[in-house]
Amino acid sequence: MGKEAKQLKELFHDIIQYVRVNHTEAIDKAYSYFWTGNPDEFLGGSALTLGFHNFEDWMVFDYKINEEGGTYIDLFIRDTRDLDNQAVALLRRAKDSVISLYEVTSVAKDKRVLLRDILLDRETELREKYLTQSLKKGDLFAARLLKLDNIDVMSPCVYPYNPSQKKKILASVDKQFKRYIRNVKKDGTMQDYLKDYGDVFNLIWMNFIIQPPEKKE
Repeated sequence: MGKEAKQLKELFHDIIQYVRVNHTEAIDKAYSYFWTGNPDEFLGGSALTLGFHNFEDWMVFDYKINEEGGTYIDLFIRDTRDLDNQAVALLRRAKDSVISLYEVTSVAKDKRVLLRDILLDRETELREKYLTQSLKKGDLFAARLLKLDNIDVMSPCVYPYNPSQKKKILASVDKQFKRYIRNVKKDGTMQDYLKDYGDVFNLIWMNFIIQPPEKKE
């Protein structure tokens, strides 16, 4: 893990602690919005743990706390006086990141993984072996990728899907995006939509868990 990746990880935990201490009631509001129910009723074990990682990631990077579109990153920067310029710049870069849908297109012998960002139509490479060792060609997942230490790094946030669900996921996102440019931001891009509604991947993930496809006989 590089210097920027380590620093952002520490800052992330500092922000979570800041929110817990200073905005306890707001966490409940964000939690209700993200889950629209009790995740304990349909998630368990590692899936529940992953769900809470995803919630915290969304709450820090994407959740809008006011009508101006402010985030907890903005509040943390405002209220933490001992932050140096490097930390502020790193947080502001991370704040611009989005969760998108990725497909593994190849895995090299040294475990470097080539990904295709299906929604934003671009390719990227993951080199961190601790992130890529379990990935294989054809895997499909939504995740937040960050440019840290001059390489793309995946955050702990991930929504694993079955490759067979790809068409349904794209249809769902396309439907919501069209609604977004019709009712929210007429000149909005897919990047804008993913920034404003990154929780769409949690909704899709939960729907697949709650209503799994029927097995063909």
